[in-house]
Amino acid sequence: MCIPLERPMQQAQTNRLYELDAAKFIAMLLMMVGHVLDALVRPSELDVTQLPWSAWHWWRGITAPVFLTISGMLFALTLRRNERGRADRTVLRRRVIRALQLAAIGYLLVFPARRIFDLPFVEESTWRAAVQVNILQLVSASLLLLVILAVLFPRQDGFRRAVLIVGIAIAVATPLVHRIAWYEHLPSLLAAYVSYEGGSLFPIFPFSAYMLLGAWLGCWLTLQSGDRIRWIRQVGFFGGSALVLVGALVGMWLPIGQVDLYRYTPIGVGIRQGVALLFIATVSLALPLLRSAQSLLVLFGKQALAVYVLHLLLLFGTPWFDSIGRTHFKMLSLGEGLLAAAAIVVTTLGSILAWQRVRSVVTQPSVLRLLRVGVAVALAYLLLA
Repeated sequence: MCIPLERPMQQAQTNRLYELDAAKFIAMLLMMVGHVLDALVRPSELDVTQLPWSAWHWWRGITAPVFLTISGMLFALTLRRNERGRADRTVLRRRVIRALQLAAIGYLLVFPARRIFDLPFVEESTWRAAVQVNILQLVSASLLLLVILAVLFPRQDGFRRAVLIVGIAIAVATPLVHRIAWYEHLPSLLAAYVSYEGGSLFPIFPFSAYMLLGAWLGCWLTLQSGDRIRWIRQVGFFGGSALVLVGALVGMWLPIGQVDLYRYTPIGVGIRQGVALLFIATVSLALPLLRSAQSLLVLFGKQALAVYVLHLLLLFGTPWFDSIGRTHFKMLSLGEGLLAAAAIVVTTLGSILAWQRVRSVVTQPSVLRLLRVGVAVALAYLLLA
């Protein structure tokens, strides 16, 4: 399977900030460990209704907002503009292609049959499971939305206002959107993007709001001519604390009842957004203390989506071969689960490092093109044979 790895870039060339890539990777690392433990450990040893696992389960809900917020910030930071201040169309086209690649990979990971010819015989329940929106599909949809806004509002000030308004609108509209029985009105493929009903973990409402609000912050960050790291810390600590405090107070005051605060309300979006900002600021503050591992943190942060895909392959396998997440689903002890998590993390990160070494040696475009063609041919064989 072809995983779109980002090319190593210098900070000065791309306007990236090392602190953002490091925070992105740490969030992805926590997400990886959470996936493995949740999939493999017996519920009797990992009861999310009891401490400390209830706190762990709550924190798992923060990792995606952190990742999405940083992805939005990096979108704005690395969006090149021409001499007239308009977004570079070439860059936008590349991001459309990347978004489509991510969606394709997301669906291939859960392809509902072993061959294309078997698709007519797939049951509806299996189809619903195959089109559930996970983080890859959500990033793809959010990236396309950002590209659309960049085309409609090509100047920076207009784009900055647009992503803020649309991000807030998505958060505010979330409870209204989830009152509609979308599966009765739309095909499963589309309904999965706006409803939890079919099993989607990351529908657009509310999760795209984090990426759009991150893009808004990224737009402001590009305007900072001084110390950008200091700006991130100030916004992270003060803005994040304000969002968490106000969200918690409003959440206690309003009669929400049994509604899941974080899945269905803009209040939950505000709280999670605040915690995400606090996390980013904390990592920024701690990064100088991790100087020996800084280059690795930044590298893995740039390759975060590749890290995500690889760990899923190791954990759950593919439609053509199973892995431990399927053969030993919720069957291991906590100790065994931790060992499995460590093994999957080490293997995943080791694979990323190995690929970087290969790319540093195999630099000719013709060779890289041959590798991509080889992967495509192998995938076609699996789908058609």
